[in-house]
Amino acid sequence: MKVYSKDEFSYVVSSITGFTDQSSQEIVAKALIGATTPANTTVKLGVRGTQQVQLLNSAPSFQSGACGWSASGTTTFTQVSLASQHERVNEELCFQQLWDTYQSLLLPPGQDPETVPFLNQIIDLKVKQIQQRIEQKLWGALTASGDTFNGFNYLITTGNTSVATSASGTTFSSTAAYGSNGNPITEVDKLISALSDDALVFDDLVVFMSYSNFRLYNQALVKANFFQNYIGTSNVTGNMTAIHPSTNVKVLPTIGLAGSNKVTIGPASYMFCGFDLMSDHEKMDAFWSRDFDVLKIRANYSYAAAIATFSGTNYFATNGLS
Repeated sequence: MKVYSKDEFSYVVSSITGFTDQSSQEIVAKALIGATTPANTTVKLGVRGTQQVQLLNSAPSFQSGACGWSASGTTTFTQVSLASQHERVNEELCFQQLWDTYQSLLLPPGQDPETVPFLNQIIDLKVKQIQQRIEQKLWGALTASGDTFNGFNYLITTGNTSVATSASGTTFSSTAAYGSNGNPITEVDKLISALSDDALVFDDLVVFMSYSNFRLYNQALVKANFFQNYIGTSNVTGNMTAIHPSTNVKVLPTIGLAGSNKVTIGPASYMFCGFDLMSDHEKMDAFWSRDFDVLKIRANYSYAAAIATFSGTNYFATNGLS
């Protein structure tokens, strides 16, 4: 009887390429942030071309009570424009490009699968990218650069009607004590103080800043022991909203101010975001095209921004930084 040695059953693995499992049906999509501004301003729907927002102002003349009639005072109508910017996303996904990849294992049997792997995740990611695009454009659009409207970053700027500049606007600092220039809480205090009294009566004042500045603002709240009452939850990064101490002013971050030290304040009811349908930037069509043997992805959407302005009253303020 032949005696089999242990060595004859040993694998020689030195020449075998290392194995990587690529057949997993889980995928991690890029995390994106968007759609903050429309959720915290006034949304106007049905905007397709240019829609005028009607503004009403009045200057009554208060007279002593007496018999007779002496007409005086004015009622004025003005307008601001919501000029839609129309965009689309068109993409094709060809399943045949996947035959030589691990994703071919995830395709249904047959030569006409009419779908591709991870389709739901692909669509979800693109919807988030559209929302982020809109958020960035609502703030950063410039007619001088070819856009159909000027975004909030341009509109809420020193020298524009209804916009004030806070005193000594200073870049946020993580070490500046409260009451000192650069302390985030103090800097927001300055913004509030720059508003006219008529603006301070609004119950929907909103401060917008970048995410990096919002984190410094939250850190300042924690150091001042305001975190429990004004952040509202210990999950600061998940909450992403705060109420400024001793006020009803909401503080929010926006990707539209990414990389900027600019901080703005104004009433949400005077900041307008225009859309045709609110759902346009939240949906995407995916359909099989038999004539080209590809899966087509399509999205059509539009958006616009404007603010209400009234001469003589500062309803908005900025720290004057860029």
